[in-house]
Amino acid sequence: MTTATTDVRDNLTQADAEARAARVRYCDYTLDLQLARGAETYRGDAMLRFDATGSGDIFLDFRGKTIEVLEVNGSKVEPRWDGFRLWLPGEAIAASNTVRVVYENDYDHEGDGFHQFKDPEDGEEYLYSNFEPYESHRLFPQFDQPDIKGTYTLTVTAPGEWVVLHNSRAASVTEAGSSKRWEFEQTKPFSTYLFALVVGPYHEARERHGEVEIGLFCRKSLAKHLDTGELFELTRQGLDFFASFFDFPYPFGKYDQVFVPEFNAGAMENVGLVTHNEYMVFRDPPTENQRRGRAETLLHEMAHMWFGDLVTMRWWNDLWLNESFATYMSYLCLEKATRFTTGWQDFAASIKNWAYRQDQLVTTHPIAGQVADTDQTFLNFDGITYGKGASVLKQLVAAIGMDGFREGMRHYFRTYAYGNATLAQFLQALEQGSGRPLGEWSRLWLETPSLNTIGTRWEADGERITSFALTQAAPADYPTLRPHTLEVGLVRDEGGALSVTVLPATIDGGEAEVAAARGLPAPGLVFPNYNDHGYAKVALDPASLDFVRGNLERIDDALLRAQLWSSLWNMVRDQQLKSPDFLELVRAKVPLEPTAELIEAATNNAIAAIGRYVP
Repeated sequence: MTTATTDVRDNLTQADAEARAARVRYCDYTLDLQLARGAETYRGDAMLRFDATGSGDIFLDFRGKTIEVLEVNGSKVEPRWDGFRLWLPGEAIAASNTVRVVYENDYDHEGDGFHQFKDPEDGEEYLYSNFEPYESHRLFPQFDQPDIKGTYTLTVTAPGEWVVLHNSRAASVTEAGSSKRWEFEQTKPFSTYLFALVVGPYHEARERHGEVEIGLFCRKSLAKHLDTGELFELTRQGLDFFASFFDFPYPFGKYDQVFVPEFNAGAMENVGLVTHNEYMVFRDPPTENQRRGRAETLLHEMAHMWFGDLVTMRWWNDLWLNESFATYMSYLCLEKATRFTTGWQDFAASIKNWAYRQDQLVTTHPIAGQVADTDQTFLNFDGITYGKGASVLKQLVAAIGMDGFREGMRHYFRTYAYGNATLAQFLQALEQGSGRPLGEWSRLWLETPSLNTIGTRWEADGERITSFALTQAAPADYPTLRPHTLEVGLVRDEGGALSVTVLPATIDGGEAEVAAARGLPAPGLVFPNYNDHGYAKVALDPASLDFVRGNLERIDDALLRAQLWSSLWNMVRDQQLKSPDFLELVRAKVPLEPTAELIEAATNNAIAAIGRYVP
C-alpha cells in the first residue's frame, strides 16, 4: 500500500496538458465506489482504458489517501506517486492500455472535491462533488484536463435509503445487504471536471418533458421550501428554447438539479446533474428580483449543457467565453421564453455596470488572455472577463445580426459536438453563419483593454435636425477606437407625451455622420446606445442633460432609465457632471422611481459620490 506524503503543489500547467493530450487519444473510465454512512473515508476501484502514442512515462492525476493496487496492462506496478501525480512507466505503456487503481480516500470538507456534509437540523449525511477546474482527480485517478474527454461507467454501493445521482441514468438498483448497488448507464463523452456524483437522503421531485427526464432534489429538511412548480416550469421553458435556438436536441438524456449545502459557488454545470447553491431554496417569501436572479442562474447552467459541456474549451484560457456565452444566452432566454421579461434591465444595472467599473481601474486587462496553469484559472475571472465578455457578445450579436449568430452557433455545435474547440474556432463558426469576417473585430474587442465613450454632436434649425454625428473617444492610456453597432434613440415631447424615434448607426473612428437623422424633428433627449446593444460609456450632450433633469421620471422605458442613471454616474467619474448636481438628481428623481434595482443602483452611486467626490 502506498500513502501520499508530499508538499508538492497540485497544479497542471498548460504545457504539461498539451504534451499529454498529444499522446493520449481517448479514455474510457469504469469506476466502482463503496460508501458507508458516517465514515470518514470511501473506497474506489478505477479502471482506465486509453490509447497512447509516443514513448516515455505518462502521468495520471490523483489526489488521494492511499493506493492499494496499481496494475498496468495486467501487471502489478509499484506506484510512483507524489500525492498528486501517479506516473505510469513508459516501458509498460502500449498502443492500447488498461490501468487499474484500487484506493482509499478521505472525504473533502471545503466545498470542492467530494464534499461531505452533516445536517445540523436532523443529523442526516449528504455528499456531493464539485470539480471545476481541476478537482475531479480528488475522486478517482484520471487525465484531469478538458481536452481529454472520456466516457464513464459508474457503480456505487451506498446505504439503502440514500439517493445516488450521476451524470447518466441509473441502469439498475439492486439490494446488497443493508445497502443498495447502483449501476449507471455509460455516459456520453465529456471532460473530467463535469463528472458529478451526489449521494444522500435527498428529497426528490420528478417530471418528464418530452424525451427528457427532469428532477429536483434538496435536503429533506428543506423540502417544505422547494417551490417545484416554478422550477419545473423554468426548466421546461429553457430546454425548449435552447434546443430550438441551437437546432440541437438536449444531448444528455436526463436533467437533474440539486440544491446542495456549503457550496462554494452559485451553481455548477455538471453534465445532466447541475448543482445549485441552496440559498436559492427560499426560506422566506422571495422578492421578484430574487426569483428572476434564480431563473437567470438556472438558465445560465442549462445553456452550458450545449456551450461548455457538449462542446468544451480546449484549455482554461477560454473559460471567459464559456461563462460569457452562458450569461448572454440566459438573459436572451429570460426575455424570449419566460415571464421574466425585464432581464435586460438587470443585465444593464448589474452585469454591465460591473464591467464598466472594472474596466476603468488600473487593473484593467484584455478579455482574452493566457492561463499558464490551473492555479491561474480564476485569477482574472473578474468583471472584465465575465461582465465585459458577456456585454461584448451582446455587441457582437448586434453587429452580425441575430440570424447570423444563430446560424453560426448551429454550425459550431454540429461541427464540434462531444469534442473541444478554441476561441478561433468559435469565431470561424460565427463567420460562416453571418458571412462577416471577425478577425479584426476580435483583435480590437478581445485583445485590448479599457472602453470607449460615445457621444453625439448635433444641430437643429428651428424644429428640424440639420446635422447629426456620433463621436467616439478613448482614454489616453488606452487609445483604441473600436467598431460599434448601435441604435440611436431620439426622445421628443409631443403634446405632453414622450415619443421615441430609433435610428440604426455605426461608428469605428472618432466621428460618424448619421445621415438618417437630418430633417427629423429636433429631440429633447438623444441617447446613442438605445436598447443597450453597445459596450461603451455614454456622455450626454448639454440639451439632453437638461431634459433628463426635468423629465427622467416621465420616461416609461425602464431599460433607458437604467442606462441614463449609469451615464449620469459615469459623467460624474469623468468630471463631466458635478457630484452635487448628481446628488440633487438622486434627491429629486429616486423617490419617483418605481423599479427597485434602479433605486438600489442610484443610491449606491450616491453613497459613493458622497464618500469620494463631494467637496
